[in-house]
Amino acid sequence: MTAPRVVHWVHDLIRGGTEGQCARVAMGLAKRGLPHRVAVFHRRGFFLEGVEAACGPVHEVRIRHAVRWNTWKEIRRLAVWLRDTQADILHAWDADAAVFGQFAAGLAGVKLVTSRRDLSQIYPGWKTAWMRRADQAAVRVVANAGAVRDHFAARGLTAEKMVVLPNLLDLEEFDAQSRMPFSGVARLPAGRRLVVVNRLDPEKNTGLLIEALPLVRRRVPDAVLVVAGDGREMTKLRIRAKQLGLESAVCFLGEIDDVPALLGHCEIGALVPGRNEGLSNTILEYMAAGLPVLATDCGGNRELVKDGVTGILLPAHPTVEAVASAWAEVLGERNGPQAYGRHAREAVARTHAMERVLDGFVRCYDQIAGKPS
Repeated sequence: MTAPRVVHWVHDLIRGGTEGQCARVAMGLAKRGLPHRVAVFHRRGFFLEGVEAACGPVHEVRIRHAVRWNTWKEIRRLAVWLRDTQADILHAWDADAAVFGQFAAGLAGVKLVTSRRDLSQIYPGWKTAWMRRADQAAVRVVANAGAVRDHFAARGLTAEKMVVLPNLLDLEEFDAQSRMPFSGVARLPAGRRLVVVNRLDPEKNTGLLIEALPLVRRRVPDAVLVVAGDGREMTKLRIRAKQLGLESAVCFLGEIDDVPALLGHCEIGALVPGRNEGLSNTILEYMAAGLPVLATDCGGNRELVKDGVTGILLPAHPTVEAVASAWAEVLGERNGPQAYGRHAREAVARTHAMERVLDGFVRCYDQIAGKPS
């Protein structure tokens, strides 16, 4: 029996977590000679060129976020393309892809796979209802962490339908990028750098790190903070850093493309969201760079960070004092953060290396298609 033909459907191919995972899975399996194609709502993004080189032309289906007069026309157009490409499986990677993909898969007579990658995404009521319907229609629901699987299993999805396939990281690609010069090196503050890479939105709790820094500097005077990302709270965070007299100790880089190169200039990576998330690509990159991780004990974080070994797990809703204590503790370790970082790198290589995770996707798709693995 030949390998199943799989179409991956995602909103676009920007450098987001979901988009990046979709692109890397599709490219990785296509490079093995397997028939994998990609369809998007918007034909754009960082991964577009690489995906087209590996998988062939990316198919665009212009469905908007809400149901409009031409929505059914576009769904039918996707269904026709699925039939023309002789697809066996449509893998819908995000919410919009799942909502509309269930109808296209039904019209085309292909099997539907959905992905669940977060515990706390908030959608309009109609979209939440249709996502649940898509999960029920799917032959498999792929979770990127055990915590995500358990969350949705408790809400009615059967264990038999769900499979955990963690985020992958191409360590060779990461290492090559980390050896490149960092474009913003001249802007980095001197000192022992903790880095946080995330959107600057309220739920990410970046302000907690700024509030903690003065306490850390009482114990480690040269501790500094590097913030990579942009978002609604950028201005507010800048003002707060100035109020605390931290202008020279906090660096706001904005959005950057060369994160692996940046991480080579830092000693600790932090991610302290105030909500349950799935499996963080950012934490994987910290660990691949050999950085110890400070993370809140929620969602998939506890599956990545082994407390006291690869970093420190903070309470789900930590105080400023708790963050400062953990931060200073890592910097104050007799062997420095290096021991944590070495264990972190080894853990990523064991469980999230690209080929290992791709093998899991191959088994999943083969089982759906009834092909022996």
